[in-house]
Amino acid sequence: MRRTVTAVLSAALLAGGLAVTAAPSAQAAEFICKPAELRQEAAKLDRKAEELKHLGERTAAARAHQKADALRKKAKMCEDADSRAS
Repeated sequence: MRRTVTAVLSAALLAGGLAVTAAPSAQAAEFICKPAELRQEAAKLDRKAEELKHLGERTAAARAHQKADALRKKAKMCEDADSRAS
């Protein structure tokens, strides 16, 4: 009886794990790139970083600038991919 319960539980966990790992890949296929929105978000982060810098929060400001740079790079990659696809 113990083996049956253990086998059923392990099978259920394995099936659940497969369902969880399959879900993100399905979402990744639906990615829609909007460079203008990414650049707007980067500008907001830059303004926030300047405000944090003014308040003396230099590490938080640096993190905000890094996030803004990452968004700009992502926007550039989207634009490059769109120009190659056309």
